[in-house]
Amino acid sequence: MDKRTTSASNTGSYIARGASAELFDVGNAQVLKLFRDSVSDEMIAREIEASIHAETSGVPTAAAFARQDRHGRRGIVYPRLEGATVMDWVRRNPMRAGWAIDQMGAIHGAMHRARGGTLRPLKQVLATDIAYGPAPVPLQRAAIAYLETLPDWDALIHGDFHLGNIMMTPQGMKVIDWSKAAAGHPAADAVRSEMLMRFGIGPADWVTNLWRDWAAGRLRRGWLTASPDMVVRDIDAWRPVVALAWLRAREAGRTPAFMRYLDRALAQAGLPQLDR
Repeated sequence: MDKRTTSASNTGSYIARGASAELFDVGNAQVLKLFRDSVSDEMIAREIEASIHAETSGVPTAAAFARQDRHGRRGIVYPRLEGATVMDWVRRNPMRAGWAIDQMGAIHGAMHRARGGTLRPLKQVLATDIAYGPAPVPLQRAAIAYLETLPDWDALIHGDFHLGNIMMTPQGMKVIDWSKAAAGHPAADAVRSEMLMRFGIGPADWVTNLWRDWAAGRLRRGWLTASPDMVVRDIDAWRPVVALAWLRAREAGRTPAFMRYLDRALAQAGLPQLDR
């Protein structure tokens, strides 16, 4: 597979945009994902490596074809996936939301049976995010010391597994966007998905919040069913450090509810509370 950087004059037909990139159809059943300037070269390289590793490991995904730059912007060429994100699919098929989330849970659990290979260690990622986050230094130190007591693992971790990063295609669900991938404990990835489902940026009216909490719980149950080596206490153990790490880079979409969630997780682990 050729991953050399190339350049071309055409950008192709616009498809969609996200927080970090825009997507264009460049023909030949391929799309070009062009990143914003704020995205690091390291993250782009990791997305390429992780997508290829995931497909090789049997995860239903679309592996990167090549790194390609156009008009001074850095990008990745992927095979084009026909269909919609599970988020959009559920909006059109609300009565089948439970089935879709169950399928996601099964894929998430199966993904964690793959090894993380040469991807960065998740514990290192969490420790860095905690150390550079806004928590007081005593809490940072206590949380990092607690993190070191948690079991080491070498599972393939997606790091951003939610309704918007799963495509519903004619060939079944496909996992996309591997930029936050790592090697680590499966329960940490389950916690991250729980937070993204409940507190990620998006609508926050009370009806939507009830649905988001229900969907997060259903995804967790599906993941546990597909993960015979995992139990609820594994999720509980990882929740305080994953939630504390969240504070470095993003604000929760439901900040008061998230802070209560974080307080409970810290208390359950015997860690100091976050001063506010």
